[in-house]
Amino acid sequence: MNAPLIRRPFWHRALQWLGLAFGLLLAAAVLRSWYAFRDRHPGYQLRIAIDDQPSRTSPRPLRAGFAREKINPTLGDSARPVWLAGFSQHRRATAIHDDLWAVACVVDDGYTRVGVVALDAIGFFHDDVIAVRGRLGSELKLDYTIVCATHNHSTPDLMGLWGPNFLQTGVDADYRELVIAAAAKALTAAVAALAPARVAFHEIVVPPAGLVADTRKPIVFDPDVRVMHFTKPDNSATIGTLVTWGNHPETPWSKNTEITADFCGALREALEHGVKHDGQVLAPGLGGIHCYVNGAVGGLMTTHPSVTVHDPFLGRDFKEPSHDKSRAVGRQLAARILPRLREPAPAGTTHAPLAVQARTIELPLDNALFLLAPVLGLLDRGHSRWMHMRSEVAVLRFGDASIACVPGEIYPEIVNGGVERAPGGDFGVEPVEVPPIRAILPGRVKFVFGLANDEIGYIIPRSEWDRAPPYLYGSPKSVYGETNSLGPDTAPALHAAIQGLSRELTAGRR
Repeated sequence: MNAPLIRRPFWHRALQWLGLAFGLLLAAAVLRSWYAFRDRHPGYQLRIAIDDQPSRTSPRPLRAGFAREKINPTLGDSARPVWLAGFSQHRRATAIHDDLWAVACVVDDGYTRVGVVALDAIGFFHDDVIAVRGRLGSELKLDYTIVCATHNHSTPDLMGLWGPNFLQTGVDADYRELVIAAAAKALTAAVAALAPARVAFHEIVVPPAGLVADTRKPIVFDPDVRVMHFTKPDNSATIGTLVTWGNHPETPWSKNTEITADFCGALREALEHGVKHDGQVLAPGLGGIHCYVNGAVGGLMTTHPSVTVHDPFLGRDFKEPSHDKSRAVGRQLAARILPRLREPAPAGTTHAPLAVQARTIELPLDNALFLLAPVLGLLDRGHSRWMHMRSEVAVLRFGDASIACVPGEIYPEIVNGGVERAPGGDFGVEPVEVPPIRAILPGRVKFVFGLANDEIGYIIPRSEWDRAPPYLYGSPKSVYGETNSLGPDTAPALHAAIQGLSRELTAGRR
């Protein structure tokens, strides 16, 4: 005799289906999270320790080479719009005002060869830097390569946060590939261009008034320009320069939809070709190729719309955001650099030993948005392990100059001093990132390369960290910065790493 068929209530069957659906969704979420956070370069570790003792003991002639590659996107395809990075989503590029470049500089002291390539870009993740290095053949004999982004806010999205809306990435995979290939090509060409050289290091005072504003207390700038000037050994001609300064390239501001290299491009143009107006040469250029690397831009260093910039060659002031204002910023810098580089002294040197200390570092992640963004497909970068990102720091000595490579937007007070125990800060601690980085670095002229080999966002002093009320310095609302930072442990970890590398670099000379 057959058992009677038992029909379960509808609600019971619905719960079973809901449970199955929930399980499938949970499995999909786990798989998606695993895929999003996977390590793109498992096992990748970099540890470079190159002493300059051989170069100091048995000097060889310095050589330098420069090259550049254009990195303009293709416009005009309505099905594949180019989304501009910075400010907000849905900012579609409408035209190219002036060209974007990957500019490379390679130096070789006869024992060690180092390459630097600066990109007119919002940022470049460490995974992409590794990809560039992977394109560089062993025949180039590059002992260390530094890839920097100028953090330009009028360039295509290369990070993923500025697409058509806040749920869609703005990165075009083909454009990313173009930039990676161009960076490698520029470095390759710079190696091929290596020639005997003389280098002089300059530190030029530039008051921030009328150029850059600090939009977050404490008011601390990284105001001065630092220049490496490479000439032929007899000083007869300029080969190129490497220039650093600290300011966000966002001068045309948020309503601009034209691609531009901003003041970085205007400065390079003035240094190479001079300043011209209505067919008249207002200041002659130097020739050569010129590389701009940004410095300490956190805090936030910017030519805000409230800042009026004076064009020293036209005698005109520009306040409203525009390409003319960007040009005026570049010319302000050029007006200080060009006369210095034409002075007969210092003569520079044809012998500049190179020492390198560089290593990868794991940084803890304490930012819910940075966890959600990869799952949504916005941030396409790997995690070395759960809640940790792989990044990189480096300290170099080059002649009587030094370079600290910082993988993001560091606050100037960490670099130059002035970290405060900010009233209203979340931790109520004394400054952690002391002494300032420039007090740690060896040498006479101390360069800081921001957004070097990564873009991890803002690097905020722990004693100034503020996510919860009461807000800093009695502010009625939350301050800007923490939203785009890995977390409060980032600055202490990077400061400690740079301090350690600087000690190792100095120890090599004892």
